[in-house]
Amino acid sequence: MKKILLLLLFLPTVVFSQVTNEGRPLSWESDNSDIDKIELPSFDLQKLIEEDKENDIKGGKPWRFGYEHTVDIGMQNHGEWKNLSDGSRYWITNVSSEGAKTLNFIFDEFYIPEGGKLYFYNKERTDLLGAYTHTQNREDMLFGSWLVDGDNVYIEYFEPSNKIGQGKLHISKAIHGYRSVNDFKNNHKNLNSSGACNLDVDCTIGTDFDPLKDELKKSVGMIVLGSGFCTGSLVNNTNNDQSPYFLTADHCLGGNVGSWAFRFNWRSPNPVCASNTNSQNGAFDQTASGAVIRANNQASDFALLEITAPLPSSWDLVWNGWDVSTDVASYTVGIHHPSGDIMKVCRDDDSPQSIAANGQNLWLINEWETGVTEPGSSGSPLFNQDGRVIGVLTAGAAACNGTVNNGEFDVYGRLNHAWNNGSSSSTRLRDWLDPNNSGITTLDPFPNNLSTQSFLDFDLNIYPNPASTTLNIEGNFGDLNVELYDITGKLITTSNKNQLDVSSFNKGVYLLRISSPEIKQSLTRKIIID
Repeated sequence: MKKILLLLLFLPTVVFSQVTNEGRPLSWESDNSDIDKIELPSFDLQKLIEEDKENDIKGGKPWRFGYEHTVDIGMQNHGEWKNLSDGSRYWITNVSSEGAKTLNFIFDEFYIPEGGKLYFYNKERTDLLGAYTHTQNREDMLFGSWLVDGDNVYIEYFEPSNKIGQGKLHISKAIHGYRSVNDFKNNHKNLNSSGACNLDVDCTIGTDFDPLKDELKKSVGMIVLGSGFCTGSLVNNTNNDQSPYFLTADHCLGGNVGSWAFRFNWRSPNPVCASNTNSQNGAFDQTASGAVIRANNQASDFALLEITAPLPSSWDLVWNGWDVSTDVASYTVGIHHPSGDIMKVCRDDDSPQSIAANGQNLWLINEWETGVTEPGSSGSPLFNQDGRVIGVLTAGAAACNGTVNNGEFDVYGRLNHAWNNGSSSSTRLRDWLDPNNSGITTLDPFPNNLSTQSFLDFDLNIYPNPASTTLNIEGNFGDLNVELYDITGKLITTSNKNQLDVSSFNKGVYLLRISSPEIKQSLTRKIIID
């Protein structure tokens, strides 16, 4: 008889990703000492450090974390093929760059047939990415990997027997991370960590905005654009159709966005609030690769992208609402990833000022009352008191001075200027975010869960019935929508009867998502069918 085991923790987000995080590469247990190593050449690190001292001013350039090596690494000219008894095979190669904190790779040729798997892991076997599968394929065959800790990385591609010769992989750039997301020694902060005056996003910034923040943080993503970091967020349109539009700064653009990598919901499980204490690392799973540019304009420093990789509904993401009216916010809040660090929050209790400077139309934040922004925060959303986006971070002099900020300013490109300013759909937001030309100037997020109530305020009971093949969900807040996902984030079944029959499902780990139309809240919980 099947048994249903319910894990004890309620999960604020789902931790399974576009990458399957399934299994291990076949070479994981092998010695691999016979694999020829590709050693990347040395470069003038001190010169880069000196350049970074000048460039680490918000505005003009993304926050650089690595040095881009141009390489020519493919299945035809590097690595080895190993044949397996069932007719399948795998290709493995090894890339090393002495002293690197991390390595990541940009592919100018990337095609994985169904059943194929691509993995990245370091020599110490302490960091593993994959499996990347056919779900990451793009028509232009571009792909950008996430970062692997360490200076020596193995890349393995598995090909099933019925797809021999169909895979195509070629790496054009390998990035030596000399300052990066995680400090390789302590796994908490990056090498040049964000300042101590920052607040992790789950710190309180006031009871008037905390309920909004707890939803809006699900929209914000960190971007790896080759060798640099920026921030941005998903943004809603008047069709409320979850089109994967992602808003960031025009000055973050460079290279080809088809190889950009996006990471959502990277948050600390134990928030640190303006303290010298290190933040704890959060789950590393919700990453997707690839986008196209839909519109951008330097005059308001915005870029609207469309992410091409699927964004599973199990990720529990939010698409931000917006306000493009002439109304001025009574106070503002920013959510961002400073210096490639874990998600942070800041708040200014005053109204922003509308200014024009250097040919741009901006919102001026004279001084943050709580928290701050830093390089790497570029492109992050500025929210008004209603939780709607009104700008994207452009530049500024704000920074930390110990556990308090330095009292300096930040400027954000104004969304109400980006809305209509431009001669075509490629230079303005209106055509994409209001495709039916409704003329509205404010829009709520999707899904609209901005409620001060939550499931924790109600009686909720989830339990197997005596037959152990049916899951019952009971609560004192009306009917529920129930969704069950597999470990890859694929939706298996739904129910609106507060009951789910699992007798026909295979054994394994699943994700149960419960949402309440009455209180507009949802939660996710792991279950094990055994």
